[in-house]
Amino acid sequence: MSARCPHCGGNTDENAIVRRGKWSLGPSLTYHDGEQIALPRAHARTLYAIARANGEPITHHDLPNSSPNTLAAHIRALRRTFGDRLPVRGASNRGYSWDARA
Repeated sequence: MSARCPHCGGNTDENAIVRRGKWSLGPSLTYHDGEQIALPRAHARTLYAIARANGEPITHHDLPNSSPNTLAAHIRALRRTFGDRLPVRGASNRGYSWDARA
């Protein structure tokens, strides 16, 4: 049986698909507007972790085996891949969060 969020009714199980606007994300898959985007696993996991945080900032402490530089490098790579479509914003020395406007 899957756990449901009391607020939105979404599945809160580990590795459950997260849907945010035009995005559907899993730990190793990424879809934008119905199109699957091939990402390195580490970048897909980073984007998935940010989406799962539901608008709260995440830091390298929230990702296994990550350092501040590693997280920043993943965000830079994601920005190169998605450009303006990337719904992630920096949160002033607090990490990165999903931009609710996306």
